[in-house]
Order: sequence, then structure tokens, then C-alpha cells
Amino acid sequence: MKKKILTILGDFYHSHDLAYTAMEKAVADLQQKAGAGIELIDSSVENLGEILKQKYDLVVLYKENRVNPTDEVVYNWMTSELEQQITRYVKDGGSLLAWHSGLVRYESHEQFTEMLRGYFEYHPSERQVKYTGVSSNTGIMPGETFEVLDEHYMIKAIPVENSVFLTSESTEGKVEAGWAHEYGNGRVCCLTPTHRAEGMTNEVMLDLLGQCVTWCLKL
Repeated sequence: MKKKILTILGDFYHSHDLAYTAMEKAVADLQQKAGAGIELIDSSVENLGEILKQKYDLVVLYKENRVNPTDEVVYNWMTSELEQQITRYVKDGGSLLAWHSGLVRYESHEQFTEMLRGYFEYHPSERQVKYTGVSSNTGIMPGETFEVLDEHYMIKAIPVENSVFLTSESTEGKVEAGWAHEYGNGRVCCLTPTHRAEGMTNEVMLDLLGQCVTWCLKL
């Protein structure tokens, strides 16, 4: 039976198409290596609560919370009801990959950020960022250290012991960039790279993205 992945990608600052193309490539490579049948279903946050009832194996969130970040009055898409539906989905056995902007501006949603065990604080101007693998109990490990021009996400994280598989380092400092853990009967993986086409087409990054999907799907 095919595994079903729901993708919720793109926002004011982050390209839907770049993220979707990267996800397509990572999943295609994964299917070729593992022989796994995987179906990508691209969606939006509209009617997300109802959509989650369709029993997706994994939700990939590459979307910040703010809908209109440059306006005087800013609206967020995540409501308290949606927050509860998403966390319940994972507790009941689903998986969530919070990727890059999927960690941004959710700090006011305590239940959601407690599930993620971290959230975005800020990023400096784009600069060279070095991503390095860390031995963990997840089995996720980039093939090699890679460096790209990127938004260096400064993260507030409280990861489970031995769950961090990636760090990021630049002139701004060094922080966690990837961690994964169980949540109820489901799984949560957080990955902070990447923003630009340079990172989205990097072969090491694409393989790492595929590994995160593999872990989330328990393949």
C-alpha cells in the first residue's frame, strides 16, 4: 500500500514551488532506493482539520504561521482548534515534518511547540551556513557536511536526549538544525534548512530530506 504524504508548502517569504520540487526529488530518490510506494498530495491550510481525517501517513509543513506579515494588522492561519487537531493527528499515529518555515511564528501555540520541542526565534541576514551531522538515535545522518548561502535559523529547542542529528553554524553562532522524536503514537521531525534554490538543489540536502521522510514514515 502506498504511503500518503500531505504537503503544506509556501508562504509570503518562502517559495511553494522550490519546496515542492525538492520534496518531489527527495521522494523520487527514496522510492528508487527503498522501493517504497509514496504519493505526494499537495494542499493548503484551508479545511486542514477535515483533510487530516483522511489518514495521511505524514504531513510536511513548510509554511510560517503569518498569512500577511508585512501588513499593519497581521493574521495567523493556525487557530486553537487547528492546533488541537494537528497534535491529535500526531498523537494518534501520524507524523509531522516541520521544515524550515514550518517552525516560524508558532511560539504562541504552546501545545504545538511543545510537540515540536522547539521554535524559530530569528535569523540574521543571509550568509554562509555550515550544516554538520550528529550521531543520534534517529539514524538520520547527512552524507557529509555541507555549506550553503542560507537564512541561518536561530532556534529555541529542548530536544529529547540523543535526538539531534544536525547542527548549523555561521558567524551568528551554532545551534541545533535537525531533531526528531516520538510523540504519542506518532513521530515529529524538525529540519531548519533551507531557503534558497542553492540549498533546495544540493544533493546532500535532498538526501537528508529523504532520510527525514524515511524516519517519519518508519520505512
